[in-house]
Amino acid sequence: MNNPTSTPWLDQFVLSRDLRALGRHSELVSLVRRGELVPVIRGVYRHASDVTTDPVRVTDDAFLARVRATQVLSEKPFLYCGFAAAAVWGLPVVGIWPKRVSILVPPSAGGRSNSLLIRTSVGHPAAGVSRGGVWVTSLSRTVVDIGRTASFSQAVAMADAALSGSRDRDPASREALLAELATLGSAPGRARCRGALEFADGASGSTGESVSRVAIRLLALPPPMLQVPFTDSRGLMIVDFFWPELGLIGEFDGYGKYLREEFTHGRSVAEIVMDEKTRENRLRALGFTVVRWDWPVARSLANLRERLAAAGMH
Repeated sequence: MNNPTSTPWLDQFVLSRDLRALGRHSELVSLVRRGELVPVIRGVYRHASDVTTDPVRVTDDAFLARVRATQVLSEKPFLYCGFAAAAVWGLPVVGIWPKRVSILVPPSAGGRSNSLLIRTSVGHPAAGVSRGGVWVTSLSRTVVDIGRTASFSQAVAMADAALSGSRDRDPASREALLAELATLGSAPGRARCRGALEFADGASGSTGESVSRVAIRLLALPPPMLQVPFTDSRGLMIVDFFWPELGLIGEFDGYGKYLREEFTHGRSVAEIVMDEKTRENRLRALGFTVVRWDWPVARSLANLRERLAAAGMH
């Protein structure tokens, strides 16, 4: 587990016990005071230069570092599950990550949960998968565990992401997710999880879109088509939501669109806003109504209902 070739992130961490053993505790204190080392969990620090500067990924990065830090302190590999495994798989969180890290253990393993670790035996045994030098439950099992225990919005967001895949993660299939759920028998939350898996859609383009879809369902509004392409003389445009019977296009505005280099491509916020306005005008010129909303609206059923009603949805 501590082979640097299998855990390239090991060099990010510094253990206070190691520096004390070398008589360098005062150096540790100095590095922390200067901000060159940042605390992760008790006894484990991380080089500040390894902390992400991406404002959208700050909380994801911090929780993943917390998961890895628990492994650094352990004498044997843990099998991470739940939100801890989700962070390693690169699945999205709705809201904030938990403070504690979940591990799957045999019922006879003993030991108790504490302020850092949650030990669970539900569904043990489960096959472990090595991902980035950490043992985690499979992608399907991770999504199912979240589906059983988290909110419907959170379950759908993670299932959507699993179905769509990513640059470093092959997409899961709905059949695989449902088959994994079936292996858990009568585990708590099974029916709730099934509902989330059946509603999930790999075409959903972001966490905000997943949360919006759940809100639209809770409002008993017509379900939209997702990621629909439109073309005009200037080229292709793909929209987040489309209600053909209403001629209505819905667009979710996430923070990443304005902050992350993979979306901004060096443009300023003002330039992005102008580009979005131009794109919206192009869609309107095709004869469609366009309605936009952001995170505060997506999280509020009342506000989203009002926004969509003003655009003609009743």
